[in-house]
Amino acid sequence: MEQAPSQAIGFREVDRDGNPMPEDNEQAARNTEGGSTPAINPFIAALWLLTVILIGGGAWIFANADTFAGPGSGGMPAQFLVFTFAPYAVFAGIAALISLLLWHALQWQRKRA
Repeated sequence: MEQAPSQAIGFREVDRDGNPMPEDNEQAARNTEGGSTPAINPFIAALWLLTVILIGGGAWIFANADTFAGPGSGGMPAQFLVFTFAPYAVFAGIAALISLLLWHALQWQRKRA
């Protein structure tokens, strides 16, 4: 009996449990992930949290600006420093938000293509 060259070698891809993988590698990768739950990238989740903190913290400082104004005890008070960096925090949060939305749009487009 004659065998095809690939069968003569006996090479098959197996998953981490040793089970042979089907020809469609994309479908096999989905099956080995353990369900339809998407894997969450921890760095993206942390960036979303940082974005919320930056935008929310900067907005909270602007909303409570009257508590930060007042005479100081000499030198540069901490309230002045916090109020000075608030616009930059909001800007960094908005930049991170735009970057995250762009990243999610690119991921969505790759999955559809």
